[in-house]
Amino acid sequence: MTNSIFKKEDVEEIAQQRMQICEKCALYDVQGVGCMVVGTHPCCNEKLGGCGCSLGFKTRSLSSECPKGHWKAELTQEEEDLINQKLGL
Repeated sequence: MTNSIFKKEDVEEIAQQRMQICEKCALYDVQGVGCMVVGTHPCCNEKLGGCGCSLGFKTRSLSSECPKGHWKAELTQEEEDLINQKLGL
């Protein structure tokens, strides 16, 4: 969520590339019927085998990856946590 609030150009570029991939996927849910949390669409449709995550958040999370393997994590969770800690976030 931090990268959605404190936007950085490099993270936004990665998020945009990931979202372009997601938009072509059968699990892309623009209406939110398969979202884990109501109102967080577009999401990766959980009812069709996706993770149910909000793609607005997930595509900006550098430690997240596509559940179908269409894009990989850029950092481990530990690396992302360390960066956020150093930034005071």
